[in-house]
Amino acid sequence: MFIIFALFLYFGAFAYAAWRVSSGLSLKSPYSAYLFAVVGAISVIALLSFLFSRKYVPVLSDLAFFGCICMGALGISVCFLILNDIINLPFLKIANFRFYSTIITLILIFISCVWSLINASFILRTSEITLKVPNLKVDSLKVVLLADLHITSYTNPQTIKNIFTKVSDLNPDIVVIAGDVIDTDLNEKDKFLNYGFELLNAKYGVYAITGNHEYYTGLNSFLEMFKKLNIPVLQNGNILVENIINVAGINDIDYKNPLKIKEALSEADKNYPIIFLSHRPESFDEASKQAKNNGFNLIQLSGHTHAGQIPPVEIIRRFFMKYNYGLYEENGSKMYITSGTRFWGPPMRLFNTSEIAVINLEAFEN
Repeated sequence: MFIIFALFLYFGAFAYAAWRVSSGLSLKSPYSAYLFAVVGAISVIALLSFLFSRKYVPVLSDLAFFGCICMGALGISVCFLILNDIINLPFLKIANFRFYSTIITLILIFISCVWSLINASFILRTSEITLKVPNLKVDSLKVVLLADLHITSYTNPQTIKNIFTKVSDLNPDIVVIAGDVIDTDLNEKDKFLNYGFELLNAKYGVYAITGNHEYYTGLNSFLEMFKKLNIPVLQNGNILVENIINVAGINDIDYKNPLKIKEALSEADKNYPIIFLSHRPESFDEASKQAKNNGFNLIQLSGHTHAGQIPPVEIIRRFFMKYNYGLYEENGSKMYITSGTRFWGPPMRLFNTSEIAVINLEAFEN
């Protein structure tokens, strides 16, 4: 039923976009039929290419990048066209108002799509926040947070190398990777060696957890890959790093399971703060509750949301979801959600940017 509903929504959105453009511009036959035919063909090609983006299939996989752009453009287009419908309500009786408003809407859609592509492809900012942390055994600790790299079969390896070089230039004490590293199997023939993971260096080590896409792509393959890279993947467990701080992590599949969260935090030394890695921020409610009940000083680091990335998801997350992006506090614990180091699906971002998050932890006495 979910698949049927998703397909209905998907093709319905394409049909709505074609209908509003056709009626808004008063297209007559055969031009309206041409528009629907082109939009229909794009919708099918985009869906098929997206479905075969993880496993290479000639032609279809080669079109995956194009298909993802079409899906992103669809989301932006539908939002602008709905806004155009709303704006038109008071002016229904004014001749040609819809025609000109549709033209303006199409121009705005084009500008937004172009900007979204440029933003996602070329803008990667470094965001820094400073948190005061009790029981920290050093004066300060620089933690670099990466999440949502989403390396696909068509990701340029140099793009990832550039990100890792930028991280190395920050001279981090600890690097943490909060899931969704891969969207294709990089373990096959050691393809991951092309992406420069060896450039990730930190004084006290690099640590990772799984995201939901590791399960879609193949969990065992991901774990084997990170084993070869000598990067620990924390699976409902924790490590005391150099008698300075605990780093704990939970499997994405267990993000809402109180018992698994308890397992991830168990045996952590309460004399040290805990960096808790959970790909999905929804873990924070339970993790902060357990930290309060057990006397932990907990800082959760998460990703997954992409700060919405593009409409309509961006609008939904920003206004209707409890956790979206940035710093949150609950039960005395803190959580930072990164907007993501890259993007998923459409290589597009409209009202937010990709980031490398730097969390500066500073010691203070209670």
